[in-house]
Amino acid sequence: MRFVVFKFVGVIVAIMLFCTSFLSSPNSVTAEQFHSLISAPDGTLFLLYDNARHSVSPATLAALGITEQASRPVSRQIFDTYLEQPPVPDLPPGSLVAGPDGWPYLVLNGLHRVADQETFYANGWGGYQQFGPNAIAKIDPGLFALIPQRAPLAAAERTGPGFFDWGYCTWWVAQRRAVTWLGNAIEWYDNAAAQGYAVGKQPLPGAILVRGGAGGYGHVAYVESVDGTTFTVSEMNVTGLGQLSTRTYDMVSNPPPTMIGFVYWRFGEEPTQPAKEVPGALVGWNPIP
Repeated sequence: MRFVVFKFVGVIVAIMLFCTSFLSSPNSVTAEQFHSLISAPDGTLFLLYDNARHSVSPATLAALGITEQASRPVSRQIFDTYLEQPPVPDLPPGSLVAGPDGWPYLVLNGLHRVADQETFYANGWGGYQQFGPNAIAKIDPGLFALIPQRAPLAAAERTGPGFFDWGYCTWWVAQRRAVTWLGNAIEWYDNAAAQGYAVGKQPLPGAILVRGGAGGYGHVAYVESVDGTTFTVSEMNVTGLGQLSTRTYDMVSNPPPTMIGFVYWRFGEEPTQPAKEVPGALVGWNPIP
């Protein structure tokens, strides 16, 4: 009888040691990574947080930097054990969300913390003249904790249009957001990239559209908003010197002619530890109305 008890206890200990070894292996998937994204029996994707399931679109997952292929299929029985709560809000690339402390983050393949208040306004998100401020979405702390933290935005300062002649497209865009390089509009894409700014072919709110043409001088405009494949820019010197106007493009059916690309922002180093507290000098600034 004593031998049987010892043998039974030994089996239990062996199982516990195996489970501990497997779950703590550096090559295994962590519990949070494995369980945070599930696929319902009908293929719908859900994020699990706050002890509930929240449906989420593949487009929002991509913007949040969460890989759709990492989803875990679950049975109907397991799926029904999770309480269903409101879906994850649509968060397209280039949108802004507030962290648990109210501080704004840029959504772009993860979260990028805005360096400080001046950087927020230098990038045009605070609005200017008839163009209102960019919306900042409030999200649940549980959702915020699941989103990968990426490189913060590099600090920026408002430069004003002093480098460029009044009334031209370059003058307006430098008025709308910080521009730290020189040159004709057609040179802005390469000149910004040379200073470490991210560039690309996707319209994002707050980016700068750079085009060729215009007699070889090129043309630039500020991206005010994006809705799917369509986006609206503000620009100057299209209808006349010093004349401000807007225009809407569709990247599928009506892309900008002679488009070179878009200038985005500069980023710092990828984080190696959780984001720090908001600097004391900025406590009390709340960009969310």
